[in-house]
Amino acid sequence: MKEDKIDYGKLLGKALHYWWLYALIFPLAVGSGILYLRKTHPKYEATAMLLIKDEEKSGAVVEQAVLDGLGIKDIKKKGLENEVYILKSTPLMENVVRNLELQYEYFSIEWMKRRDISKDSPIKVVDWKPAYNNATVEGDVEFNGSGGYTLKIEDQKFEGEFGKELRLPEGKLTLSFNRSKESAGPIGIRVLTPNVKALEFIEGLEVSAVGEQSSTLSLSIKDFVASRAEAVLNELIKLYNQQSIDEKNKVFENSLNLLNERINVISQELSAAEFDVESYKRRNNLVEISAEGSLLMRDLADYNKEIASTDVQLQILGSIQDFLERNKDNFEFVPTNLNINNLTLTNQLTQFNTLLAERDKVRTIQGPSHPEVVLVEKQIRNLRQTIIDNIRGIKADIQLGRNAKEQLSSSVQSRMLSLPSRERGLIDLERNKNLKENLYLYLLEKREQSAISLAVTAAAGRVIEPARAFDPISPKKAQIYLIALFLGLALPSAIVFGLFSMNDKVMTEDDVQRGVAAPIAGVLAFSRKKSKVVVKENSNTAAAEMFRSLRANLAFIAPGQKMQTIIVTSSIPGEGKSFIALNLGVTQALAGKKVLLLELDLRKPSEQFDEIETADEGVVNYLIDPAAKLDNIIENTGLHLNFDAIRCGPKPPNPSELLLSDRLRDLIKLLRERYDFIILDTPPVGVVADAIQIKDVADATMYVVRSGYTRKAQLRIINDIMQKDKLPRPFIVLNSVQLDKNTYGGYYTSYYGEEK
Repeated sequence: MKEDKIDYGKLLGKALHYWWLYALIFPLAVGSGILYLRKTHPKYEATAMLLIKDEEKSGAVVEQAVLDGLGIKDIKKKGLENEVYILKSTPLMENVVRNLELQYEYFSIEWMKRRDISKDSPIKVVDWKPAYNNATVEGDVEFNGSGGYTLKIEDQKFEGEFGKELRLPEGKLTLSFNRSKESAGPIGIRVLTPNVKALEFIEGLEVSAVGEQSSTLSLSIKDFVASRAEAVLNELIKLYNQQSIDEKNKVFENSLNLLNERINVISQELSAAEFDVESYKRRNNLVEISAEGSLLMRDLADYNKEIASTDVQLQILGSIQDFLERNKDNFEFVPTNLNINNLTLTNQLTQFNTLLAERDKVRTIQGPSHPEVVLVEKQIRNLRQTIIDNIRGIKADIQLGRNAKEQLSSSVQSRMLSLPSRERGLIDLERNKNLKENLYLYLLEKREQSAISLAVTAAAGRVIEPARAFDPISPKKAQIYLIALFLGLALPSAIVFGLFSMNDKVMTEDDVQRGVAAPIAGVLAFSRKKSKVVVKENSNTAAAEMFRSLRANLAFIAPGQKMQTIIVTSSIPGEGKSFIALNLGVTQALAGKKVLLLELDLRKPSEQFDEIETADEGVVNYLIDPAAKLDNIIENTGLHLNFDAIRCGPKPPNPSELLLSDRLRDLIKLLRERYDFIILDTPPVGVVADAIQIKDVADATMYVVRSGYTRKAQLRIINDIMQKDKLPRPFIVLNSVQLDKNTYGGYYTSYYGEEK
């Protein structure tokens, strides 16, 4: 048996046999690829890069030690991930859609395709009032030439006028028309709500960190319009930065409100103090204070300035404490730019605002009941109580310092008692006025600082690479063409090889060699001639040459041994064993051998032998009648002088017994003395066992297999014969092979030609 090896030449031959299948499927596959590219909208990808600024690095001291002491996690590690969620949040994308009016789409209707013309559309949606949440309208607008239009939505038509409201089941729609951009055909429109369009964009939006240690985000979005993809990313970054600025400004706005409240109070008190000084001088006719009074006044002013600064600190701390206690259940941003001298408290207030901003971001994305929101609020609550306790301690310390300064101020005031009473009274009023004035100037300075900070608030992100969209990412023309070419060849090839795989008939010599180990003595071509004899003297047809090749190969079946008598059999009727026996006899006779054809298919004599001349009696008559003469049953075939035949004769009732008789064996012995080559035409061994019963009278067995007729499963019969030695020296002849340039007969046909 032969091992399976790929013969690419034969595979190509099989494929070329079905050339028409390739001619049909290949253009269809390529045409389908072209049609797909024509119909499919190209998709673009816009990309941008955004640097998220790390504001924590601007501080002088890292707050992590403070957070660890409070049991608060370091949320800076989660900061970048939270920014990703913010950029992909639905509210932010909805604002992008509203700002760019992307909820309205316009298309030109072309052959098998719709092309986006949102920038150059002659019609625009002026107003859309949906009748219910997420209501959408998708249809075609046709112009009627009189300021009106027809809107086709599936099978429904609605008549409307430009500039007027059109009532639809989905809502109320108002369209406008620009005559300078008039279109020859209908215009397709798609009207969505901002939420629906935002969800479409978010589905194609990708936001990811460039690296593990990097604070840079890479943004990309896919869309069918390159300019729209760029605009969406740029607007998204713009709104994100504006949102971060707004959040920071809340802190400064709260600081300004607190400072304005204090300035209004101090302003009134300062005006009253100035009025008191002026009134006192007028009543007592005083213009200046004495030298000693001026010195004491300066000392007292210095102490009072320090006391005033301390009072400012106490008031600020008190305001912050009151702010935190007043908003116990409703967290708000705490003012931080109030010149608080305690660094720990400043860091805590900054961290409080950071946590608060973080809470707002997570709540916007995840919802108010999300576990992470609950966790952050718990941290804020703990930190607020820690800040309040810290403020109380700081206020106590500041109060101690203030008491010391009050004692020094009191000593100066006791020295002033020695001054005249009128001068002493003026000094008291001046001291009170200076105190209010210093406090008022200090608050004005802090208000200006807060106002400047509010005006120059920096965004959280910085654009490194603005949005850019390049060539379409899909469909890729080269890839589609390659797939189409591959399918154009692969599909018909799969069909061809599928047909061959499902074929259970023996077709080629390889099929035989893979099924059995018996040698193949010859391959005979399929003959279109009606004549049952294809071998004639001086014939050079492909069929005749193949029989001559078979005659030559018989010498190699039993090298060095005489092969005088052969059995010709097959698996089933119709495989051509009698045809081969007849033409092989002619071939041997043409070689000068004395040949006899003995028909031993006693059950069903072959019609192949009807053309040859026959005697009145056959082998059956000889076997059942001991008095029958051998010469009476032998007759020349009329095909060649050296080619005789003994026909079957009448059908016997006991063919098996006749084949087992000694008289048959005596007959074979007599024939072997007269003839050089004896052909025993027997019944198919796959049907009856007659051939096996005469194995002792033959030198070899020719087993005929017909291409396209014999089933591969029937080759097992040959293996069984060989393994159990049922017939002598079996060999195979493959019959009726179709002539093909890529197989056996092609070379015979091209060299010798086919006889007409």
